Amino acid sequence: MDLDLLNNLSTGVIFVDKNKEIKYVNKTAKDILNIKEGQSCKNLKMFDICKKCPIDYYNKHSTFPEFEDFNITLSCCSKKVCYSFKPVFENGEFAGIIEEIRDSTKVNQYIEIIKKEKEFSHLILDSVIDAIVVVDNQGKIINYNQNAKNLLCREVDIKGMNLSLLIKKDLKELPSSREDIIIETPAYGKIKVSAVFTRLKSGEGSIFSFYVVPDCMLSQEAASNKSRLITKSSLMVYVLDIAKTVADTTANVLLEGESGTGKNVLAKYIHNQSSRRDKPFVKINCAAIPDNLLESELFGYVKGAFTGAVKDKPGKVELADGGTLFLDEIGELPTYLQSKLLHLIQEKEFERLGDTKTKKVDVRIIAATNKDLSQLVKEGKFREDLYYRLKVISIKVPALRERKEDIPFLINYFIDLYSKQYNKHIKGISPEAVRLLLNYDYPGNIRELENIIERAVILAKGKFIEVSDLPDEIVYNTKILTQNDLDEEIDEKQKILRVLESVNWNKSKAAKILNIDRVTLWRKLKKYGLV
Repeated sequence: MDLDLLNNLSTGVIFVDKNKEIKYVNKTAKDILNIKEGQSCKNLKMFDICKKCPIDYYNKHSTFPEFEDFNITLSCCSKKVCYSFKPVFENGEFAGIIEEIRDSTKVNQYIEIIKKEKEFSHLILDSVIDAIVVVDNQGKIINYNQNAKNLLCREVDIKGMNLSLLIKKDLKELPSSREDIIIETPAYGKIKVSAVFTRLKSGEGSIFSFYVVPDCMLSQEAASNKSRLITKSSLMVYVLDIAKTVADTTANVLLEGESGTGKNVLAKYIHNQSSRRDKPFVKINCAAIPDNLLESELFGYVKGAFTGAVKDKPGKVELADGGTLFLDEIGELPTYLQSKLLHLIQEKEFERLGDTKTKKVDVRIIAATNKDLSQLVKEGKFREDLYYRLKVISIKVPALRERKEDIPFLINYFIDLYSKQYNKHIKGISPEAVRLLLNYDYPGNIRELENIIERAVILAKGKFIEVSDLPDEIVYNTKILTQNDLDEEIDEKQKILRVLESVNWNKSKAAKILNIDRVTLWRKLKKYGLV
C-alpha cells in the first residue's frame, strides 16, 4: 500500500514501533508537531498520554489503557488537538501504536467564543427587570434568568420543568402582546404580572417575559370590600417584600405608621401569604372598645362572671386559635391588660374572665399602632417587655406623601370602586384635578384620598371628575404645578437619557450613577416615554 495517500488526510497519522521509534509521520502530523521519521518519542512527551506511555503500560500489563481526548494542549506550542491511539499487532505480536491527531485550535476558539457569548447572554438576562423564561415546544423550561427563578421556585433548578405547571396556567392562554394576568407560583402564590409570550423566530420554542405588578389581591372576597394593596412605589414594594418574607413564620409583627396608611390591609395580606391563610383572621381595635369591656372582648368570659353574663362566650383570642390575631391601635391597650397579653404571648395560654381553667391557643399576633411606642415606654404608659415581644419584626408603613407615585393608581381604583357602588359612569378625572391631588400632602393618608374620590364621584355631573368636584382644602391649599416644575421634569429626562447613553443603556449601571433603584429608574423611563 502506498502510504503517501495518507498525506492527503486532514488528520495527522503517526506510527510508533514497540521500541518507541517514530516509523511514519504523514504530512499533516509533521505540520502540526514538527517531527520526523527516525526520531525517538521517549523525550518528546507532547501528549498527556506520554506521561503514562501506552507502550510501557502494555509491556507491563499486556493490555492498553483507554484514552481519547478532544482538548489537548501540545507541549511544543499553544495548539490544541484531538488525540487518540490504536495498538498495531503483526502476526499476533505487538508491533507498535498508530496515533491520530487533528488540529482543534480553531474549534476550541469557537467554543470559547460561544462560552463567552453564553455567559454574556446570562449577564444580560440577569440584568433586566423582567423575569425571562425560555421554553421548548412542549413547554419545558430550557433557560431562565435569576428574576424568573426567584418568582417561580427559589429552592430548586427549574430547568426541565413544565412552565404551565409552575404558573398554573395553560400556555395557550398567555398573551402574545403585553397585558396584566394572574399566575400562581410555588414561590409567591397568586400574583398579578405584566406578561407577554412570544414565539421564537426559529419556531423551536417561546419566551415568557413578565414582571410583578404590585397590585396585590388579598383574597377572593377582597375585590368587593376594598381590601387591596395598590402600589407602584419602590418604598412600598420593599415593605411588601419584607411582609412576604416574614409571612410564613410564627414571629410577631408590629406595623407602625400614620392613620390611614393601610396597616390593617397589610396585616390581612401577611395572614393570607402565610400557611395560616385558611384559618381565622380575627381583628380587635383596642381603641374602639371601652376599657371595662376590652378584657372580656379579648379573652372571653364564663357564665356568671359579671352581671349580664348569662352564658359562656369565647373571646377574640380563642376565636383566632390556629390563625392570626390582629391587635389594631395596640398603643391604646390599658396597662392592666398588657400583662395578660404578655402572658398570652409567652405561654400561649389564657383564662376567660371569671374562669379558673387555663386554655391553650396557637395564635400568631400582628399588632398595629400610629403612636410612638418607644416614647410610651419611656413615659411608663407601655410595658417595655411587651413592646419588645411585639416588635420581633417591625414594619414601617410609609405615609401617602412618601409614595406619591401611587396616587394616580389609587385614584383610578377608587373611581372604579365608587362608580360601581353609586351606579355612576365616571370614565376618569381631568388633568387639572390630578395635578391638584398630586400636590396635596394627605394628613389622613389613603383613607383621606378615598373619601375625596368617593365625594367627587357622587358630585360629578359628567363622565369625568373636575376640579369643581374636589373639596376646598384641595383646591385652595395646593400648589399647582408651575412652568418651573415642568422644566425640572424635562431636565430630569435629559439627565437620565445622557446617563443611559454613557453606559450603553445598561439600566443597572445607570441606576447606580443616578443613585436610584432599578424599579424607580424603570418607572421614570415609562413616565418619560424612554421605553
